[in-house]
Amino acid sequence: MKGIVKDEFGRPLAGVTISSRDGETGTSTNANGEYAIILDVNSPLIFSYAGYSTQKIAINGKAQIDVELKPDTHKKDDVVQLGYTSQLRHEVSGSVATVTGEELEKSPVANLTQSFAGRFAGLVTQETYSELSRATTNIYVRGLSAARGNGPLVIIDGIICAYNSNQTLEYISANEIESVTVLKDASTQALYGIQGANGLIVITTKRGIKGNVQIKTTFDQSIQQVTTTPTFYSAADYASMRNQALVNDKKEKLFSDQQIENFRSGGNDLYPNNNWYDRYFKDYAAMQRASLNVTGGNEKVQFYSNVNFMHQGGQFITDQDKYNSNANNVWVNYRSNVDMSLNRYLKAFIRLSGNIKRERTPGSGNSTIYGSLFQIPPTVYGPLTPNGQVITTSNVGSPTFGMLNRSGYVRHTVTNITSQFGLDLDMGFLTKGLNLTGVVAYQTNAVGSLSTTQDYERWTRDNTKPEELLFNRKGDQNNTPLKYGKGSSYYYHLTYNGALNYSRDFGKHHVGGMAYMFFQNLTKADTGSPGLLPYNRLSSGAEATYSFDNRYHIKFDVGYSGSEQYARSDRYTFTPAISAAWEVSNEDFMKDAAWLSNLKLRASYGKTANDQSGLNRFAYLDEVTVRGGGPIGSLQYIINERTVGNPHIQAEISTKQNYGLDLGLFNSLSFTVDVFKERMNNMVVSALSAIPLYQGIPLNNYPKTNTGIFENKGYEITANYTKALNQDVKISLGGLIGYSKNKVINTNEPLRNDDYIYRKQEEGYSYGQTFGYLVDYSNGNGFFNTQQELDGNKIEYKVGNPRLGDLKYQDLNDDGIINEADKAPIGTGALPRFTYGISGGVTYKSFDLSFLLQGIGQYSSVIVGQGVWEADFDGIYGSLHKNAWTPERYQNGETITAPALSTVKSSSQEINDYYKYNRSYLRLKNVELSYTLPGRLSKAISAEKIKFLLSGQNLITWDKMKSKDFGPEGGGYTSFPVYRVFNIGVNVVF
Repeated sequence: MKGIVKDEFGRPLAGVTISSRDGETGTSTNANGEYAIILDVNSPLIFSYAGYSTQKIAINGKAQIDVELKPDTHKKDDVVQLGYTSQLRHEVSGSVATVTGEELEKSPVANLTQSFAGRFAGLVTQETYSELSRATTNIYVRGLSAARGNGPLVIIDGIICAYNSNQTLEYISANEIESVTVLKDASTQALYGIQGANGLIVITTKRGIKGNVQIKTTFDQSIQQVTTTPTFYSAADYASMRNQALVNDKKEKLFSDQQIENFRSGGNDLYPNNNWYDRYFKDYAAMQRASLNVTGGNEKVQFYSNVNFMHQGGQFITDQDKYNSNANNVWVNYRSNVDMSLNRYLKAFIRLSGNIKRERTPGSGNSTIYGSLFQIPPTVYGPLTPNGQVITTSNVGSPTFGMLNRSGYVRHTVTNITSQFGLDLDMGFLTKGLNLTGVVAYQTNAVGSLSTTQDYERWTRDNTKPEELLFNRKGDQNNTPLKYGKGSSYYYHLTYNGALNYSRDFGKHHVGGMAYMFFQNLTKADTGSPGLLPYNRLSSGAEATYSFDNRYHIKFDVGYSGSEQYARSDRYTFTPAISAAWEVSNEDFMKDAAWLSNLKLRASYGKTANDQSGLNRFAYLDEVTVRGGGPIGSLQYIINERTVGNPHIQAEISTKQNYGLDLGLFNSLSFTVDVFKERMNNMVVSALSAIPLYQGIPLNNYPKTNTGIFENKGYEITANYTKALNQDVKISLGGLIGYSKNKVINTNEPLRNDDYIYRKQEEGYSYGQTFGYLVDYSNGNGFFNTQQELDGNKIEYKVGNPRLGDLKYQDLNDDGIINEADKAPIGTGALPRFTYGISGGVTYKSFDLSFLLQGIGQYSSVIVGQGVWEADFDGIYGSLHKNAWTPERYQNGETITAPALSTVKSSSQEINDYYKYNRSYLRLKNVELSYTLPGRLSKAISAEKIKFLLSGQNLITWDKMKSKDFGPEGGGYTSFPVYRVFNIGVNVVF
């Protein structure tokens, strides 16, 4: 049997999967859309291809069958991976979001999670730490399910990664991923029992396909640049502001007018103008990535193998010729998936993957060094004395130069290995559609560290004689040679999973089922007792599905899972869920509505659970420890009684509802709407408010209880339009928006004294709600502007006596005192309430342009610390301090952007709403332009396809931040900024 597969415009389609009905025989089309297959003449052929409707065609004795596939804009025939199970998209009755690995590959980033933002409805992402190749992106499915910052569970190829779940995402590249699915409601989470409440991210890696061997290579070169640069003032400007702060504090000026003019004039070593940021930090860093994929197979064996390489250069400027301390990362990862048919009934599979990452950092660490760039003023001579000793100041213990060039370096070797072996037994000899699968999996992660450390002398300039270069030794450190040290840590998972699956059609009826049992043994990286003991989980569950005539679908799931974390009487938890869907568009009465290509109603209700609730290990037991020693030697032991156990503590249970609508119009326009509500009635919280005032046990020793209540609700909307205008032009445009708002209802929070204006500061608010002072703007600008106004102030400030130019606070309880009792809610809590994305693209002949805009809304919080508060070290001034309050600025009506400067902590440097930042933003997250060479040119090097591409990440950000010193993500002024990436690459397929 042979033939050609084409699209609706008559163009050949490469990579179309052709298989027999039982899947035993299969192949795929070549670059010309051609296929050839040998099979039973009684078996129909099934043609499937991403983005097109699956077709089943009877052979009827034909020797050649040519097929034209029709576009499936709504992706109703796509297989959605749900972790332990899978469904066709049109059968899904729960709430999921899926993105292909091909889509994620468009982001030229080192860490997979950096490619998630804006691509999944309902997924909240926060890039909290942006060090190159070590970026940390916190991920939340529909916000939070409990009053703590737990992220989702990660499942890779059906195996749960229960420990450091988010970290495991960094050990995999988009290049080896087939799809990523986010499971968002109870019907998709209930199977996973006590690990499902925070949502799940299901990653399916690529598999071998039946057909000729295909080789795909990729290489790209990236240039990375920070998106924000903190203000670094010249020596003259710094000296002026330092003097200003000293005058405000009623102290003598440090710099004379002549000295400031000398700083401004330059050309004199006695009056330097050092920009330490430019001195130690480069504008750009380079990254190179390369990959090789090989896939193919026949009826007996199918294989997929992948190797990825990445090199990340550093961004520091070093001055050390004996060793290189600059940051440098080299990462190699591999994956091999092999599927084998051993005989008619038995199949086997092997999944092997791993990575080795070599990281080099300066001895003090990259983040510490970046933060130190701002600690030494530009007026300081340096970085070395004339005879080569390291210069610092009296307030800075370790200057940047010393940490970069005189502290050695650390080399980390991170090895992460995962292996799976499984058997799949077709039990059709008992009843058709029944099969049994067993998997044994092992994951191990080891970190070996080699440190080379040294110390150095610190010297400070003698400022008593500014016209001479004189230095004084600071401290008793000495210049030492390199000293070597080693360290290591590791953890592992050992997993056993068995599942019985059933799937069968009876005319218009489809019946499916699954039952599984899972055991996982985990040893964490902890080395102290009792954390060093292995952790064990036992889970089981079942799923039953029924569909009638592709119109009505119902699914029932139940999980039954437990952990040694709980006492035997409360160890296991049931998590049932039910969901249903009605495909209205498949009803007979809708057949004449050609404009309506899809209409489905969905609903789900059920329970999920969580065992990561911040409890001590074995929280049901009293914590009593014994150690040697004591005041009486003959007794030899000291007994410590600590936390009292709660024998009835159990897993938290979240009840979730979801109601959804899928709408498709004209086979080109798709809408999806989901509304959800989640409530946890047994959240683990402290019991302190229920404890009598007089008792004999330290409060921290009381056990926690399952008495908290937490609620989360919101909605998600997605819309997509895809249309092939002709054989040369295809356009697409899509958008998604997600809203989630959580509320802490009960945490056993005790009432504060009745003089507090807000007697509770957790209950009734979103998780992570900040409380602080509210600025009194009744005088127009919120500052003490005149001596008369300051003298007339009758309110006592317990936070320090205000000066001219300090902030005025509202006395909310009218007691004449500014203290803790006046604090009020500021900001929106720990997470943004809105997330959204806008994506689209145009394909014209061999050109392909795509873009992604991503943003968040309704998110504000207080940001303080160095560069916002200026008093640390010798004064760290951000852009807003340039226009800090002064009498002259106030009298002249000039713009004022900060309270009066100070050399010590002032009353203005308290948590207050003056430092509230609107952290909402819109970002041009990704753009990719590619060009595929004509086939005749590719064939000149025996290639099937050659594609060149230009791409960028985080290209433009629009925000409403008060200051441009730092962006809306990350940790503020002295934390690594988010990076912008420019990338050029080439893909070659043989």
